[in-house]
Amino acid sequence: MRVAVLGGGHGALATAADLALRGHRVRLALRNRERFAEVFRTGRIAIEGAAGEGVARLDEVTDDHAAAVREADLVLVPMPATAQEEIAERIAAAVAPGQVVCLMPGTWGALVMGRRIPGGVFAETATLPYGARQSGPAAVRCALHARHLPTGVYPARETSRALAVVARAYPQVEAVEDSLSAALLNANGALHAPLVLLNAGPLDRGEYDLHVEGTTPVVRRLIEALDAERIALRRALGYTSPDWPLRDYYADADWLYGPGAFSAVQRRSVWRERLPFEHRYLTEDVGLGLVLWSSLGRALGVPTPLADACIALASAVLGRDLRAEGRSLERLGLAGLDRDRLRARL
Repeated sequence: MRVAVLGGGHGALATAADLALRGHRVRLALRNRERFAEVFRTGRIAIEGAAGEGVARLDEVTDDHAAAVREADLVLVPMPATAQEEIAERIAAAVAPGQVVCLMPGTWGALVMGRRIPGGVFAETATLPYGARQSGPAAVRCALHARHLPTGVYPARETSRALAVVARAYPQVEAVEDSLSAALLNANGALHAPLVLLNAGPLDRGEYDLHVEGTTPVVRRLIEALDAERIALRRALGYTSPDWPLRDYYADADWLYGPGAFSAVQRRSVWRERLPFEHRYLTEDVGLGLVLWSSLGRALGVPTPLADACIALASAVLGRDLRAEGRSLERLGLAGLDRDRLRARL
């Protein structure tokens, strides 16, 4: 299959390398020529870890995202949700009617991009298929590889056709009701906000591994309580597909990355790093993810006190109002809709 991968970092490298090694023809579009100079020069990426090992040869590496999209059987976007509007502008003229674009994950980006690119079909997964970090100029290391990829589609009536295309790249894809259901399966807000905010001191001092040293019993307690707010929103919206709670991840039960994922992270973590607070763990997972949860809670009458507290704390840490600039129903033009009308829009 001809696959376009649009990205800017760890996830894009892992996606492109994995799919190329599995025989797909991959065109990789990257925004930063300086950072990825070796990838542009050689067209090759080395991958190791949970997603397999080898040196992948790509069909093309470019900084022209529109050119990468043209005539692709599938377009994959493993990049921060904060870049989705910019990417939509770059590729709008190149997306053909009915072409499938899959955001990994989306944080309800399927709706955001779908409204900007009429005629395209936009899927979004609950998680990035890889727990990955760049390990060299043209190399990536994976600690995790998804066993389950719950995926929603906008518009939802295209679900069967779109997921048949996505499944050619990721056979582990699983259909959920619509794009909002998929967005509420992205638990990164519940995972990363407590990890960053409760470990602010060590993060401020230097290199630190949130997923090993920072994952203490107290931090896990807050993570699971915040995740319960996400699940309460899904119940209020009438979604019946599995919720994939984070408590299953920490119990090493079958989860998005399969059974034993938490223990695997403890053994082969790739996340010891110097992590700035101006990072997607706050700017995306709080500023888009938790802001969306909070606005849905207000609309549906579901209390979200922990999400609200994390938004306030993250805003103070970053020095700006994440709620005012985030992905709320109001900013999406969906204020005032009840559950049935909201889901009908999808």
